Amino acid sequence: MSDETAKLSLAPLAVQWEAAADTGVKYIRLAKAFAACIHSGAFMPGGHLPKETEICAALPVGLSTVQKALGKLVDEGLIVRRRKLGSFIADRNHQVPEVHVYRFRDPATGAEMMPFTRVVRVQRVLAAEYGALLTEFEAEEVMRIDRLVWVVGASPAYSSFYMRCEHHVAEGGASADTFHGASYHRLLWESFGMRTATVRHSASADLLSRHACEQLDLAAPHVGMIWDAKEFDRDGQLLIIQRFELPRGHRPMELVEGKHGT
Repeated sequence: MSDETAKLSLAPLAVQWEAAADTGVKYIRLAKAFAACIHSGAFMPGGHLPKETEICAALPVGLSTVQKALGKLVDEGLIVRRRKLGSFIADRNHQVPEVHVYRFRDPATGAEMMPFTRVVRVQRVLAAEYGALLTEFEAEEVMRIDRLVWVVGASPAYSSFYMRCEHHVAEGGASADTFHGASYHRLLWESFGMRTATVRHSASADLLSRHACEQLDLAAPHVGMIWDAKEFDRDGQLLIIQRFELPRGHRPMELVEGKHGT
């Protein structure tokens, strides 16, 4: 999903708005019109929605109606919102195919929910600047990949993924967009034959980082849950560190030892 994607035309939405005229409640009618545009292919994954005020100007609806309709579409996983950038048509290709050390479950059914991820920053960092967190890498620099992680109907969490520079497959020139929804565990296994054998967890209530607050649209300082998972191979070598930053009131996350079924 490119941040530079041209905004979607409202013409297909106007057509679907008329087609949904038998729907009584305006915000539900508008949500149905949006969904029809998405399912028909008129609005493609990654498409940038016009501003809420532009939608109001094009259709006989008020701002609160638009906001409630978009909120419903977010809950249904059809659109995603990005702070300061707007709303976009969700791309199911950004859904992670498997998870290894955490789980989200539907609060009503208990069914496992596969998360979506979006890479927001990739950079080399000095391990010394992170204190004890990265010392076990025994490296001067490591790769840091920051991601938003969410499931349908819930607000996102912020994830920072650390690995050795030589193990970051995007170093070969691949775009960061390639790794939205990617399973880094699978990439490490397929590219380097590396597999997690043990996981060491730690969690605490602490201030979320500035970057997390910015991406999650939180007023800093914000106290939430910081969870670290350090993953080691069978020889005890550190492979990956995942740090999750969850705001107060976030959906519960289960911590597990490895891929489901292994």
